[in-house]
Amino acid sequence: MRPRAADRPFAQIFWRSRASNGRWSAAGTRSAESLQAAIRRGSLPTFRQLASTTSYQFYEQDPGTNYAQSRYLLYYLQERGLLVRFVREVRRHHREDPSGYVTLARVLGERDLTAFEQRWKAYVLTLKFP
Repeated sequence: MRPRAADRPFAQIFWRSRASNGRWSAAGTRSAESLQAAIRRGSLPTFRQLASTTSYQFYEQDPGTNYAQSRYLLYYLQERGLLVRFVREVRRHHREDPSGYVTLARVLGERDLTAFEQRWKAYVLTLKFP
């Protein structure tokens, strides 16, 4: 995930949040519904494509889908206790991995992000928010 393109999704991940056991966690938003529709249509870019977007491409050439995909990838990481590690690793390895794609795979413990993407999409399709 391109760090520049993650600023808004990251900043708003806790926009609707809840506290549980002394930890804040993000709550879902209506953008989940549009993301689910895009998954069903088969119109999402791959994580590799998303990570390689420029800021202009991210925000101007399908900003809703790009934003929702990024937000719910960050949400997924947060729900598994990996978000803080991911942010730290992206910052630490920015020179050798400016897109954050390799770092994402490492933090997830995945060799094949294509296979992970399919599992992530299945996970997103199960999300239900008020």
